[in-house]
Amino acid sequence: MTKRIFKSILAVSVAVLLICMSCISYVLYGYFGGIIEKELKEEASILSQEVQKDEDFLKSIGNIKNRITLLNTDGDVLFDSFAEAEDLDNHADREEIAGAREKGEAYAVRYSDTLSTKTVYYATKLDNGNILRIAQQQSMAVLLLKGIIGPFVLIMIVIIIIAYVISKKAAKKIVAPVNDMDLNNEETEEPYPELAPLIEKIRSQSRHINMQLEEMKRQQNEFITITENMSEGFLLIDKNMEILSYNKAVIRLLGDPGTETPHTAFELNRSEGFRNSVEEALSGRHNEQPLELKNRHYEIIANPVTEKDKIAGAVIIIVDVTEKEQRERLRREFTSNVSHELKTPLTTIYGVSDMMAEGIVKQADVKSFGKNIKEESGRMINLIEDIIKLSKLDEDSFPEEYARIDLLETVKSVVERLSMKAEERNVQIFMEGEHAFINGIPSLCSEIVYNLCDNAIKYNKENGSVIIYVRDLHEGVTLTVEDTGIGIPFEYKERIFERFFRVDESHCQQVDGTGLGLSIVKHAVSHMGGTIKVESAEGIGTKMIVTFPH
Repeated sequence: MTKRIFKSILAVSVAVLLICMSCISYVLYGYFGGIIEKELKEEASILSQEVQKDEDFLKSIGNIKNRITLLNTDGDVLFDSFAEAEDLDNHADREEIAGAREKGEAYAVRYSDTLSTKTVYYATKLDNGNILRIAQQQSMAVLLLKGIIGPFVLIMIVIIIIAYVISKKAAKKIVAPVNDMDLNNEETEEPYPELAPLIEKIRSQSRHINMQLEEMKRQQNEFITITENMSEGFLLIDKNMEILSYNKAVIRLLGDPGTETPHTAFELNRSEGFRNSVEEALSGRHNEQPLELKNRHYEIIANPVTEKDKIAGAVIIIVDVTEKEQRERLRREFTSNVSHELKTPLTTIYGVSDMMAEGIVKQADVKSFGKNIKEESGRMINLIEDIIKLSKLDEDSFPEEYARIDLLETVKSVVERLSMKAEERNVQIFMEGEHAFINGIPSLCSEIVYNLCDNAIKYNKENGSVIIYVRDLHEGVTLTVEDTGIGIPFEYKERIFERFFRVDESHCQQVDGTGLGLSIVKHAVSHMGGTIKVESAEGIGTKMIVTFPH
């Protein structure tokens, strides 16, 4: 703005200067013309006096600047200082000659376009009727160049320099108040009344822009908050696979440990499934593809982004479906295991009952066969009851109400129930601790203690021991069941709570049970807000530590 004002002021100054110079030149031009006419008249007056005294006076004059011509009353040339009189035509029709004959004196000006010259004529009538004419010939170009242009150019240069300095200062002075204005402050007055409408419009637009920026910032913060808190990976790329936006989850799911700031999609991950999904989306096709990386399962959902019917990029969502896959695997294993566990007793019951129906069983063996049917039926009932318990725990719909439970009393009751089983296996049970109260479901609490103690007995060694501790600590009430049994290999410690999982199938065939005990324990502990931890060494023993909140 300062430059524009400066240029405008300077341009106006120069224009005014040129106009002034032109006007002055015109005035001076007229002024100098008047002086010439006056000089010619004075010179003619002096010469006319001398000529009237002596007609041969003109012939005695030497080289003079002005042209002198003497004519008779008919216009014939009697004398001319620049040419021979007999060579010149009659001048009776000349303007100045005719004027002098009628009025006594006359002026005339004639121009020569070819020579760019001006000639001023003055003619006066003598007493004897002759006419004396004096002419002055001047070159206009030479006059302007030598007499006017030089000084004018110098003056113009000086004035332009002055105008340049003044214009620069004036422009800065004019613009300074405008630059110092605070457009965001509504109370700031305009430095110039003429700017009031413009400034008001600017302030209105500024308020509108600020509102739009705030809205964009709010939407951006919402977008960042949503995407950064997504467990799914989010990736936005352009048609050249350059990454436009992404969240932390996509780095965690697909990136390598050293990945920091990827610039392209393939810098993030180069697996075949991911590449195929990206290329399909950039080809304009929606696609969903599975991907397995680092023992994790992912689902890639890629959609093309179009702009004016052209592919502009793609939006890619990466969903971690590992738990879903694991649950599906567990469901398949559970179905298979349940089928297997049910098939065995049903096959036994069917076989025994078939033999009894055909009458091929001796009367003495009927009791034994009936006992076999009863045991297998009981095994089926226990299995079905355990499955129902797990189902209720999975659905978080256990019917019993919470109550205040003395954990030590629950342990005593379970120990009494398992005492005979422990004696049969030559396992000693020891109990230590104090009365500790928790808020839970009595039947689930009893199931937890029973299954832990039952496993400690079943998987113990000959003449082994089981020690049960109940403690009321600051972090909660703890139940510890420690045995001297076969222990759990390190690689299976995380899997022992899976349904029907067995560490040693050969040993498990020698003990009764449904294979769902520890799975029920884990779900029951979680249902009551507790945690369970396993410490075990193969061949040494196992320690189960359950912590309940107060």
